Amino acid sequence: MNHTGLSGKIRASKAVAAAALLLAASAFSACSLFEPSPPFTKAETRWADREILFRDVEHHKKSMEGQRVVLGGKIITVKRGTPESLIFVREYPLDKEFNPETDQQSRGDFAIETDLPLPKDRYKPGHTIEVIGEVRAPIPVAMGENQVKHIPLVRAHHLHAQAPAPPPDPMMMDPGFMDPGMMGPGFMGPGFFGPGMMGPGFF
Repeated sequence: MNHTGLSGKIRASKAVAAAALLLAASAFSACSLFEPSPPFTKAETRWADREILFRDVEHHKKSMEGQRVVLGGKIITVKRGTPESLIFVREYPLDKEFNPETDQQSRGDFAIETDLPLPKDRYKPGHTIEVIGEVRAPIPVAMGENQVKHIPLVRAHHLHAQAPAPPPDPMMMDPGFMDPGMMGPGFMGPGFFGPGMMGPGFF
């Protein structure tokens, strides 16, 4: 019996099995960290009036001052300051879990005022954002030469933005992860998965 060849196959099969387990664990971890989830707790959302929609704030800017709202959309630009920052947002309606439905029609723009930290990998143009806050006096925004538009302003009490994309798996980036000869001819030849291949004590 060729013990050397058999032991080599067992070592290789263990490596493949271990790699499969690691890849599955990595995928599960990435999904759990970056999948969409409700941005706010029930306690936080109870602070605001969910009956007030963006169209109400947009159409009645002055009378809505002081109202507590939940709004969301997609970041247009961020103007960081010390201590106050402004986030300009293209509004989109929120679903039942308070995530912006960017496939729906937008009704306009608004701004968020905050002194909270704004990590650059989250708070950047194109990322979705949700805010629970208090409506303040509208602010002017230049729309072109000699044109100014006033848009709603919300003072943030709770703020959430889209998470950055997961980093590449370092295991898959390592060129030496799999021995070039490990998958050579005959690696999974006849009898490779013979009786006892994955039996007790395999791992």
